[in-house]
Amino acid sequence: MRNFFSVMVMMVVLGGFIGVYSYFFFRRILHNFKAPVQKRSIKLVLILVALIFTVLCINIFSFSAIIILHLVIIAMVVDIVNLIIKKIMNEKYNSVKVMKIWKMIHGLGIIPVIISAVLMIYGYYNMNHVVETDYRLYSDKTITAEADGTYRIALLADLHYGVSIDDEELLRVCNEISKQNPDMVVLCGDIVDENTTNEKMKTVFSTLATIENKYGIFYVYGNHDRQLYNSQDKRAYTEAELADYIKSCGIKILQDEVYSVNDEFTIIGREDSSYNGGGNALLAAAGKRKELSELMEGVDKDDFILVLDHQPKEYKENEANGTDLLLSGHTHGGQIWPGNIIFNILKFDDAVYGETVGENGNFRAFVTSGVAGWGYPVKTAAPAEYVIIDITTDNN
Repeated sequence: MRNFFSVMVMMVVLGGFIGVYSYFFFRRILHNFKAPVQKRSIKLVLILVALIFTVLCINIFSFSAIIILHLVIIAMVVDIVNLIIKKIMNEKYNSVKVMKIWKMIHGLGIIPVIISAVLMIYGYYNMNHVVETDYRLYSDKTITAEADGTYRIALLADLHYGVSIDDEELLRVCNEISKQNPDMVVLCGDIVDENTTNEKMKTVFSTLATIENKYGIFYVYGNHDRQLYNSQDKRAYTEAELADYIKSCGIKILQDEVYSVNDEFTIIGREDSSYNGGGNALLAAAGKRKELSELMEGVDKDDFILVLDHQPKEYKENEANGTDLLLSGHTHGGQIWPGNIIFNILKFDDAVYGETVGENGNFRAFVTSGVAGWGYPVKTAAPAEYVIIDITTDNN
């Protein structure tokens, strides 16, 4: 609740600031076009534009807010640069020819518009070009079932199927992963979301099931997969239909469950932390996920313990209970800059992207930015990725 209140306050303050800044930004542009900015009609137009920008930015998760936020932040940076140049040049700022050109460019607001456009184009390209990210993790635990002493894991999360990646690109990614010869594949949630049709849901899971592996494909629910943010009459499939189809593809759903591989490698799949029984009061109690310590009962601590949890939370609990590696998604790496910075400041999760090392040096957590993203088809804060992780006894 505190986080929700913090976000609401931040949105209102940010929207108000952007509205005020945009008033003076566009006023300066009109002034450079010799417009009579002191006229009442011009002022009213500028106020209207400022109000529109404020309203558009109150919802920071909208695409329009993202575009405006980029424009404003970059414009502020350019203004700061202009002040520094003005301070350094002193009297020459108004007399040197090159400064006159700079003043015109700055005054017309061209630079932030061009840079914002370039970033949006890059974000679209980045979102639609999935890359491989690799991690290598040394373990001093006994791993003998694999001849080379290494387990290779392929991690995918946050496809939000239908936002960006299409059927052809998904098949290409799956074929690439198959060539990596993973021992197991883990799907850390939000493979589909509220906008995924029943047909697309079946397409994505049947395609993911084609990834060649040795020990299986393991799946944990994200906060979007079951379309719980839609009313029941607007859902493209029920929870039962989703689960039945996933299982029919040969994918193992781990919903607060433990799975053993070769009696030396334990996988624990967590129920999503936001799950409330699907909004059904009768299922609400059952929907609350178990404590990690409860799931750890009976688990051999000599095993390598891998925990799958869509949202990167409970790092301290995982470390205290002997988790070796925690894999998550959910954050999209912030998806849109400066979202990654904001998420790190507000601490919605224990991490936003990449690797975290525990205090004891034995616990590791990897957060993937995901294959795609949510809401809008651009990604500037992190790559669109799948992850290959080698867990090995060889520390060379």
